[in-house]
Amino acid sequence: MTDSFRCSDRLSGVLVILLLMLFTLPAKAEREAWSLPLYQERVSAGSVMIGSAFARETYLSESGYSGTAFGFEADIWTGYSPDRLFKYGRTHSSLHFSPMKNRVGGGSTLELTGSFHTSMLWPAVNTPVCDLLLGPSFMFELGALYNRQNSNNPATAEGYMGAGLCVDNTLHFRLFRKDMAFQATLHMPLAGVGVAPDYDQPYWYIYRYDEYEKALHFITPFNDLALMQQVALVVPFRGARVRLGYTFDYTGNRLGGHYRSIGSNFFTIGCVMRYQKKDWSR
Repeated sequence: MTDSFRCSDRLSGVLVILLLMLFTLPAKAEREAWSLPLYQERVSAGSVMIGSAFARETYLSESGYSGTAFGFEADIWTGYSPDRLFKYGRTHSSLHFSPMKNRVGGGSTLELTGSFHTSMLWPAVNTPVCDLLLGPSFMFELGALYNRQNSNNPATAEGYMGAGLCVDNTLHFRLFRKDMAFQATLHMPLAGVGVAPDYDQPYWYIYRYDEYEKALHFITPFNDLALMQQVALVVPFRGARVRLGYTFDYTGNRLGGHYRSIGSNFFTIGCVMRYQKKDWSR
């Protein structure tokens, strides 16, 4: 497990404490900063991301990389029919790029990672203070590394496609005479298919002999840990809704006889937009 992953664990603990503290803040039912979409409405948030990325792979020898990363993420909430069990839809997509360096032996690599999560959510809790949404989620993620110093095996990739659970929670409160909203979201796959070549299976060999099926593995949280954790604060500012957040994305597996991991820590800033509705009151 990498130092970056341990650091994220500590930060997650701090975020949980902050989340508990927010329950003590006074709530306001109007929800001027944030409210869930009604039927056929859509609330979207686009953000730019800047932070750090890290990767580790043991294909030929153990190598660890880290570096600055930047990208873009988009979040969309959609209102479904009130008669349905799952009344809301939720999608999250992101794309980021990072030039990274080997922390031990020198050298550098380029990382490009894209992810897409879509969920159908049921309102487990719907009060003036809290909106807690739960439901099934479908995830797709692919990360690729290009090693600029290794001409024999320059590219490695790992990805997954699976189904799991999404938890989306929003707390409403007032602070400094402003209505605010604190959001926390977790996507975690429970079963799916992972793409990971075996230790003695070069990529050129898979292509030449058409043995793509050998690179596919059934995955669970026990052999492939993949999660996306997101927290954000929505603050009204001069007529707009500014969304400040933190996103942690991690995929690590031991498939094919060796270990791989790709992760990122991002601070995000963006704007919230609402379609098919002129005001923000319920």
